[in-house]
Amino acid sequence: AADYQGPYKDKKGLSAIETPDERTIVFHLNKPEGEFPFLATQTQFAPVPKAKDTGTKYEEHPVSSGPYEVVKNENDGEHVLLKRNPNWSAATDDQRKAYPDTIDVRSGLDSSVIDQRLSASQGADAAAVTTDTNLGPAELAKVTGDKELAARVGTGHFGYTNYIAFNPTVKPFDNPKVREAIAYAVDRSSVVNAAGGSALAEPATTFLPNQKSFGYTPYDPFPAGASGNPAKAKELLAQAGYKNGLTVTLTHSNAKDFATSPEIATALQDALKKAGITVRLQGLEDNDYRDTVHSVKTEPGFFLAGWGADWPSGGPFLAPIFDGRQIVKDGANFNASKLNDKSVNDEIDSINKLTDLDAAAKRWGALDQKIGGKALVVPLFHPVYKRLVGKDIRNVVISDWTGVLDISQVAVK
Repeated sequence: AADYQGPYKDKKGLSAIETPDERTIVFHLNKPEGEFPFLATQTQFAPVPKAKDTGTKYEEHPVSSGPYEVVKNENDGEHVLLKRNPNWSAATDDQRKAYPDTIDVRSGLDSSVIDQRLSASQGADAAAVTTDTNLGPAELAKVTGDKELAARVGTGHFGYTNYIAFNPTVKPFDNPKVREAIAYAVDRSSVVNAAGGSALAEPATTFLPNQKSFGYTPYDPFPAGASGNPAKAKELLAQAGYKNGLTVTLTHSNAKDFATSPEIATALQDALKKAGITVRLQGLEDNDYRDTVHSVKTEPGFFLAGWGADWPSGGPFLAPIFDGRQIVKDGANFNASKLNDKSVNDEIDSINKLTDLDAAAKRWGALDQKIGGKALVVPLFHPVYKRLVGKDIRNVVISDWTGVLDISQVAVK
């Protein structure tokens, strides 16, 4: 497929993909990929009948083999109306339920407006849910004090890690002792509080979140307790040549994102001060922040970051952040540490060949522990998702993978 230019330019098709009959697609890979079935669940793998392919206009009315079909799609997803697909049958699909007759999707609303409307549950909002809006600290406090609202909250855990990222090509972070000192100085209890408390965040010492499918293996390469160990941090700074402390700049976003917010940055600033590390905060507007930290040309030495996987495995969690072959020089780069360790790259390749996912998970956990000892990142916390639903919603099923409401199971009273 190396020279394949796509179906609109290459009319001969792609020999690596075959369709022996109208219900089967066969992919021929050039090397073993144990997680290919996960990759094939991504939306870009949805098959399109050639006769129905309208190119860039296809999204306006895609062909559906699922329980709903698109009635209209306005402004590229701003307003999408779905209705039951008469060609779908529960007899051939035991995963989805198709309870509501119609689904009316609106996007672009402010999160505070969404939470307010769900809380009030008036009119059509009584039968509403949110697909991507979590309750924040203020909203959660209000909900917790109201039994009726509290009963309408779903709790879940998506595989996501909020962490400190280092760029070792920037001094003084080229010195492992400095990075280790910061790891010991971090007060995770204050970070969790800054993220909204234990109801919304769980302290992290591992890059992989606490889910078996990821290969989660409990470890703490720089054990400093819940509140940090400033004495150990000072000891390491002295070994690094900074017995009188040092001053560093921490880059973060000014957006209300718990992963990279000013509140998290301030909590770290206060904790590191106890270890003799003076932290100057550099807050950037969100778009500027993303452009800055994901460019190898402008990436700072010390910044806040977050990462979540595309499917429930350690592979899409560790490879984009630590595989040296995924360093992007002219685009969005997520391997902030510029790690290009052959033993790490080889282990990633070796694990990716495994089709035994339990065996693969154990090795992802071991690799996480190996990389963790290099102090290239400092895991801070894993988020807990709290989402409110309307008062007429029933069958609230929280996915054990995405951590959010499973829209295929939801029903209306």
